[in-house]
Amino acid sequence: MDYKSLKTTAQKKKFWKENPLNGDISIEIDGFNEFKMKCLNDDSVVKELYWTKFNGWEKTSLTLWKNLLEKIESDSVILDVGAYSGIYSLIASSYENVKHIYAFDIQDNCINRLEENLQLNNISNASIVKAACSNSEDIIEFYYYEEEGIMSSVAGIVPKKMNNLKTSVNSIVLDSWSISESLKNIRLIKMDVEGAEQKTLLGMRDILRKDKPDILIEINDFKDVKKVKNIFPTGYKLYDINEKSLEIKKLGLFSKPSKDRNYFFSTKSKKELALIFEGTVS
Repeated sequence: MDYKSLKTTAQKKKFWKENPLNGDISIEIDGFNEFKMKCLNDDSVVKELYWTKFNGWEKTSLTLWKNLLEKIESDSVILDVGAYSGIYSLIASSYENVKHIYAFDIQDNCINRLEENLQLNNISNASIVKAACSNSEDIIEFYYYEEEGIMSSVAGIVPKKMNNLKTSVNSIVLDSWSISESLKNIRLIKMDVEGAEQKTLLGMRDILRKDKPDILIEINDFKDVKKVKNIFPTGYKLYDINEKSLEIKKLGLFSKPSKDRNYFFSTKSKKELALIFEGTVS
């Protein structure tokens, strides 16, 4: 069966169950430094990459991330907020101008796999933080579900119908946390927080204003995109990331986005981005 012909999540889950992928998997994306990720037939990112010959999962986002890292200034700090098993952190770890990477997650399954993946690749310039990044410091609830063969269950601090279980985690404000860690030069951020984008960004307004980092964000509901954009300081521009065509497209008030739910916020001009990104900037 051709994996790329599978259209639904149910079809893919059936395929994964019938074709288990276990072990330390070499991630061989064309143009990227090779690294390894552990999979116990439970990491959907690794399975998507492996079964599409490393060409079928967030190709545009990963390429943009790599290109930004190639041009990043010296002693830059990277934040991977909602790191899952850590592919964005692993990619960032090999660049000499990256001083340190901080990978945040709220689920023990992800934290444990992150630790394994960092050790598997002998990475010393990354730290894991178990916390929800929000706009308040507290102990808060997060929601999740459990399913065989699924390492992470789209957990988040925003309730969803599918998430029938809950537990608690510390929440932090990134502005305050970065001061406590004496961090400077936060230049690049990836954010995947399952509906908590606004709370996370409200907790990092000083970082946005002072450091002006480039940010890749997954926003599941397009109706929230405008609310998210309004939190950014003046000077930030919004781009839609098209994962199927290696293209990022500047979005205006009435622009129609792709269906990939991934967006890029940057203070860089289109001309600057065109010199950095190997795909199309429109």
